[in-house]
Amino acid sequence: MIRLAAVIAIAVPVGVVFGWRWVFAPLFGWAIYTWATSSLRAMVTDGRALTAAQDTGPTPVLADERIVYWCEECGTEVVLVVRGSGTPPRHCGTKMHERAELLSN
Repeated sequence: MIRLAAVIAIAVPVGVVFGWRWVFAPLFGWAIYTWATSSLRAMVTDGRALTAAQDTGPTPVLADERIVYWCEECGTEVVLVVRGSGTPPRHCGTKMHERAELLSN
């Protein structure tokens, strides 16, 4: 509270004598800087969490299961042998759809 009173006590004379742009420009600059750094920090934190979740490594698909990705646009099918990540591959500019088939012996 004392800091706020001190800032106001300095800002009012500076604004009256030199113009209010000398008071508001640093405030706007501080607001933009705070917003930019917090946005970048959020992107870095989300990126680290995303890569940590995907760094499980490739795992082989079970022998009794057949996973097929198919493209809705052109009908291309891809059989998954090793799962590298949980995200489906892209084809024709869109994500492919997953279809799991249980094989009967």
